[in-house]
Amino acid sequence: MISFGIMSATETGVLRGNTIELEHAIPEMEGQRVRVVLEPFEEPKISTQQQHDLWQTWIERGPKGPIEDDRDTEIP
Repeated sequence: MISFGIMSATETGVLRGNTIELEHAIPEMEGQRVRVVLEPFEEPKISTQQQHDLWQTWIERGPKGPIEDDRDTEIP
């Protein structure tokens, strides 16, 4: 829960050291001081078969991202 004055929002994120990465931005609160209440969030576990299927899909389709083969990647 992130609270500021009368504006309040609930968002899920990941804690890494002293940084919290939220799944979605909260533009109304950008740059404002906020109060953060931390609670563990239990995500559903996936089965071994689901994990296998996800890996197989990744292997077949490859990673998705900004990697481009036609760009010059040499370091001068």
